[in-house]
Amino acid sequence: MPTSGGKASRIFHRPLTLILFFFAGGILIGKVVSPLYETILLALYLSLILCLLSMLFLSRRLKIYVMLFAFFLTGILLSSNIGSSSQLLPHAHKSKRAVIEGTVLETVKRKPGMCRLRVRVLTCRFEEETNLVNEDLLVTIYDPVTPIRPGEKIRFPARLRPFKDFNNPGHYEYEAAMVLKGFSCAATVSDGRYVVPMGPGRMPFPHNLLERIRAPVRDFLRDNLNTRDAALFYALILGERHSIDQDLRESFNKTGLGHILAVSGLHIGLVAWFSFFVLKSILSRSYRVILATDIRRLSALLTSFPVFLYTCLAGFQVSSQRAMIMVMVFLFSLIAGRQREVWSSLALAALVILALDPQAIFSMSFQLSFGAVIGILWITPVFLKALPSPHGPREKRPLFYRLYLYFGGLIAATSAATIFLLPLISFYFHRVSLAGILANITAVPILGMWVLPSGLLSLGILPFSTKMAGFLLGLSAWGLNIMMEVIDLWAGLSWSSVWTITPNLFEMSLFYLLLIAIFFVGYRLWARRLLLVLTIIMIADIGYWIHRVHFNKDLRVTFLDVGQASSAFIEFPGGKKMLIDGGGFPRDYFDVGKMVVAPFLWRSKISHIDYLVLSHPQADHMNGLRFIARHFHPTEFWYNGDEVDTPSYRELMAIVESQDVKKHLPRSLFGRRHINGVTVDVLHPPPGDKALGLSSPSRRLNNRSLVLKISYGGKAFLFPGDIERTGEIALMAHAGKSLKSNILLSPHHGSSRSNMEGFLRMVKPEVCVISSGHGNAFGFPHSETIRRLKKVGCRVIRIDQTGAVGFRVNKRLVQMRTFVGGETPL
Repeated sequence: MPTSGGKASRIFHRPLTLILFFFAGGILIGKVVSPLYETILLALYLSLILCLLSMLFLSRRLKIYVMLFAFFLTGILLSSNIGSSSQLLPHAHKSKRAVIEGTVLETVKRKPGMCRLRVRVLTCRFEEETNLVNEDLLVTIYDPVTPIRPGEKIRFPARLRPFKDFNNPGHYEYEAAMVLKGFSCAATVSDGRYVVPMGPGRMPFPHNLLERIRAPVRDFLRDNLNTRDAALFYALILGERHSIDQDLRESFNKTGLGHILAVSGLHIGLVAWFSFFVLKSILSRSYRVILATDIRRLSALLTSFPVFLYTCLAGFQVSSQRAMIMVMVFLFSLIAGRQREVWSSLALAALVILALDPQAIFSMSFQLSFGAVIGILWITPVFLKALPSPHGPREKRPLFYRLYLYFGGLIAATSAATIFLLPLISFYFHRVSLAGILANITAVPILGMWVLPSGLLSLGILPFSTKMAGFLLGLSAWGLNIMMEVIDLWAGLSWSSVWTITPNLFEMSLFYLLLIAIFFVGYRLWARRLLLVLTIIMIADIGYWIHRVHFNKDLRVTFLDVGQASSAFIEFPGGKKMLIDGGGFPRDYFDVGKMVVAPFLWRSKISHIDYLVLSHPQADHMNGLRFIARHFHPTEFWYNGDEVDTPSYRELMAIVESQDVKKHLPRSLFGRRHINGVTVDVLHPPPGDKALGLSSPSRRLNNRSLVLKISYGGKAFLFPGDIERTGEIALMAHAGKSLKSNILLSPHHGSSRSNMEGFLRMVKPEVCVISSGHGNAFGFPHSETIRRLKKVGCRVIRIDQTGAVGFRVNKRLVQMRTFVGGETPL
């Protein structure tokens, strides 16, 4: 009969993994209970103190469980105790203007017509009040004039604004990501001429030291390489991706090699592996060193120096810091002679990182880095066992077999990491690279054995010989060009990558449970039973989504949060789908279709749109449709026929033409259509009518917006685009009483030049949804519009306050759900 001590020893066979499990669990629970933190703070501290005191009197077995619970409580306390003490954030929520002085900390990220930079604020003046501040701002400067370098002090007037998510189901948590990066809020400078250089600034430690190292490296790369190669070396060596254009980035994304462009675990691991190999080879040549010490341990100790130096060269960014900690822990395990305890080493690395920054567990880079290592450690041995093993002593095996083992191991490790990361990659990137394994096994060796070693060696020689450094850099660039030829080859394949639906947290958990069940199914009865249960659940989940997407019996209308823009998604009974407008921004730096609308659709397991509708060709309605038109294979494209001479309009129409989408103008749309029992009326503009709008081209476009009314189950939705007073009068004249609708999308985002009282009385809406952005420059929705809506007895829903608004209509009821407030019947 096993003793309690025996059980304890089994539990503590890998104690660090258990401690990590409870500590991380506490951090996750702390995130949930953080709103109650002040209430439960005393209870948490008392519980932790009692746990620590009780360990003095308990048996060994009980001490184990109490200690684990203490780590759990510590995780809750560390996670919940992180709050914002920003001086600037309260002003940002009020969109206040300020005059700011600060020092530029990082290389400026430039795009045509704008730039973004990280500024450490020193002083911030609001009207007559001046505050001393020590916070980081993300500053956007439009039409920059003066070149700005890291370490420079600048003064500029700006409007502060908080980071704000697009609050739709499946949205990317932009606000949390910016907080994790250390930013307090954002600031916008409308004209670069307002930025005043003030000479060298005082950069805080370690930014000042790091910039002294990085600045000459940046100049050396720029002076000795062409534009593309310099941009890639900035990313590979300095961790600066700002110079990589979208087309170049797309090649890496298609091939699943986007991780190469961020200095993280791969790069630092390659530096550690190469340094350890070289140092061990050098040390093994000395018999005296071999006799005096363990050269493996000594090599591991010496390897820590190039690893640390490379992390500093890469800017000591968060991702590279975490990767350095992981590598240092594994080197320490080698020095301590515990290299076989790889799981304990991984757990220790995670504990160190989470103790320093508990919020790291919520970051994408942390999850992907540790997920890749877990997949490699867990699944790779399974693949390696399937490889035929050559016979004979290792030293007598032919070169062919050694290459076979090397590439076999590389394929196994890459496949293992890819399989384990599949749910996370689908969740964060909505894209899976089918050529990823082939691209990794062909490109990464070139990077690790040629490009990085020779590139870093050139920088090491730079202080002593510029000529030799230039030669080695040219050799590295040669390898880079070969690597890019390989990447472009795989990226050019039509099947290199596919956009995919997004799994939810339940489905991701199901996937990992399935992996566990499959891993143990050969020799554990519980695993076979678990596999059967999970298979049934998976089939049920697939069946639910097939029914939900293709055989639903309700009409569902969702007004998306796309900022100061408009986009509405309609799901007809029986599976037909329609998207009315796609949002967008005038400067077109941010693809709303790709980053906001498409993730919502993928989260809803939708990959096809039947009807793509453009109310009128203005950026805030049109720009987001390009990505949807290219990747969601619409059957029909409805638009009012107006043409504008803008790049985004030309691109959209070129995509529609190339996809063989059937186009419909007002002359073929005007009147009534029936889609799976739902009535769709196109009310405006009348065919051939181009007289609306008078002098202003933008008003003419607004007043000729395509106006749709969608009716089902005795309820109606009206989508009036951006029509203004002239358009409303024309619409009332030829539509009359047929305008009456239960739910109205407020014309022109709640402008006072629209939403005339006569129009509202004819529509008689019960609910009016206003799609406008938080703190927008137009002041929408206008207070006069709100007054008019309340006067006609209409309930007002503002998307900037509630997030996405969804309506579900059937024969019996209408339900409304807002992203922030939840579901309510109407």
